[in-house]
Amino acid sequence: MVFLILIIISFIFIAIAVSKEMSKNEHKEEDENLMDDFYPITENNTAEIDRLPYQIYYKEKSQKEDFYKDADFVNKNCESLDDFIINDDINAFDLRKLADLNSIGLQISKAWYPLTIELIKKLHDNGWDKRVYCIKSKYASLEFYASNEDHLREIIRDYGYRSQTVCETCGENGEMRSYSGWDYIDCRKHYLEKRGKITIDSEGFCYNGFYYYWNTITDRSFEDLDFNGKYRILIIEFKKDTAENEDLIYGKLYISKNAIGFGNFLSYLSKNFFRLANSYVTKFENVEFCEICGYKAVYLDECECCENYTREGYLKTWRNEENSEEKKFQYIKDRQISWIKDEGEIYETKQKNYIKNPDYKVLFNEEELNKWDLN
Repeated sequence: MVFLILIIISFIFIAIAVSKEMSKNEHKEEDENLMDDFYPITENNTAEIDRLPYQIYYKEKSQKEDFYKDADFVNKNCESLDDFIINDDINAFDLRKLADLNSIGLQISKAWYPLTIELIKKLHDNGWDKRVYCIKSKYASLEFYASNEDHLREIIRDYGYRSQTVCETCGENGEMRSYSGWDYIDCRKHYLEKRGKITIDSEGFCYNGFYYYWNTITDRSFEDLDFNGKYRILIIEFKKDTAENEDLIYGKLYISKNAIGFGNFLSYLSKNFFRLANSYVTKFENVEFCEICGYKAVYLDECECCENYTREGYLKTWRNEENSEEKKFQYIKDRQISWIKDEGEIYETKQKNYIKNPDYKVLFNEEELNKWDLN
């Protein structure tokens, strides 16, 4: 009897082990299929450089060659770093090939390829051995891990700084932005697209192109409190039968405080939904004009339109800053110029998201504007 029980237990363990292995293989196959779906590599290769993600470096050599076969670039037939040519004619495919020869991924956006190509030309002119261990975007800056020689490190550092002015989406002038905990470089146009927008009416609200009815909301809450005591995320929960979309997942909608119209949205909730009428939300009932951009969008000492602190909000954050009329004047003027240089006024004039203060005062002159360095 004991022997029979031992045999049964053995069979159970074997069955469990086989089941786990089969499950692991199934998940592995699913992951690979998902990767192929997300990063398609087709036979009809049109040699578009953005169709080769860094994950391809971990695939079969034949797939890499298939990608390169229709491309026209200097190092198409190069098979070693020693033979890799760096000249004025290299293009994005050569950059991909350089990463391939170094067995690394190219983890930057296509918009940063020209800057990176310029960097490798500069390094080559200064005695670089063509070895690179990582090319990626980190903390909104180009990271290029290569030689430890001081003069080469200085060149790499300089291009890292330069990358912080190049939009990662289109390659035009940009600046550092923060969204959902990530820092990156974007121009004003593409940053506004990422911010999202909320508009409201009596029946419901529209967020990122999807409409939601007030009577489908079941709960509201906040999360992610910053060091200034402000919540970064509003979570709205809906009835189970509410149709889901790319923003609404498992009945929950996460709205960033960076979204255009966020303050007005909270103000509406505080007045119409008593369950959310706590001391935090009621602070959004009073909106003020911004001295920097001139629009009515200041909530809790921060402007939703230009995303600058008021002078008072700035002093609360940087408590050692001197508080004088001269300092306040300079603070507002500098940020007014930055707002103009970043094309904030151009886009807000077109979109008309906020009311403009008829008594708005510009503190800078044309000469100061022309001399201003955005960075």
